[in-house]
Amino acid sequence: MNIKKIAITTVITLGLVASAQAAKVIPLDRSTVTNLCVMAAMGNRAAMNNTIKASGYSSKFVASKVQCNGESLLSFIEHNGNNSESMLKMLDRRQTSVSITDLASNTLEEK
Repeated sequence: MNIKKIAITTVITLGLVASAQAAKVIPLDRSTVTNLCVMAAMGNRAAMNNTIKASGYSSKFVASKVQCNGESLLSFIEHNGNNSESMLKMLDRRQTSVSITDLASNTLEEK
């Protein structure tokens, strides 16, 4: 019985600590940018991806140009978001570009 009480107390305490770490974001309007900020703070990657698609903006544009409460979206997620590490990875990854250069060129000389 004692172990159950300790387990329940631990679960409740961890739940309170987790909820205290992320600030609650309350939207003031229903604009596209506000929806993006709210979804980013919620930390749900699938919902964020759907919101980006519905906005008509590219993920790269959203990650680099959207401002939430006067700071960049990535900074806003870092300070106010749930699941911030995962959200930052999702959005930051979309800012990078890849180029492939062939370093080993096949030049055969005929004799």
